[in-house]
Amino acid sequence: MQIHHLFQGFRYTWALFFLLFLGSSSKTAHPYFVSVTEIRSDSKQQTLNISCRMFTDDLQDALYKKYQFKTELSKKDEQADAFLQRYITERLQIQVAGKPVTFQLIGYEIEEEATWCYLEAASFPGTGPVEIHNRLLYDYLPEQTNLVHYYRDGQRSSYKLVNPDATAKM
Repeated sequence: MQIHHLFQGFRYTWALFFLLFLGSSSKTAHPYFVSVTEIRSDSKQQTLNISCRMFTDDLQDALYKKYQFKTELSKKDEQADAFLQRYITERLQIQVAGKPVTFQLIGYEIEEEATWCYLEAASFPGTGPVEIHNRLLYDYLPEQTNLVHYYRDGQRSSYKLVNPDATAKM
């Protein structure tokens, strides 16, 4: 299944938000540092899909600061995939019923000033309380805010996590 088709709903959910409130991606032009993480679970099918949207320049700078990896994400390469996988999994953890959920980067795409990273769980228990730890870009931007939207079987829960607050429970 193509990434574009699988996550088509994710792409448009927050497009208006970013256009109205965040503007351009240069640090001097966007006074807000916000990422959006959408997590969609289906307990019957035991699937979990994750979509993270971050400003491309902030993400590239964070990769350089953390790993000394200089990249232009628009020029895709396997090394960028490996560093994105590492960066995201170190800063985004999900537990369901007290068990950690492991996930893999299945791809990313650049859309205007933002990078969408798409991930999916290798296995997903499906039911139980959910705890999400989201520290994306916190180590790079002290004023970072992460919006988290968790969809369980179609029902949405949303959280605003402002650095250093990183945990959402449902």
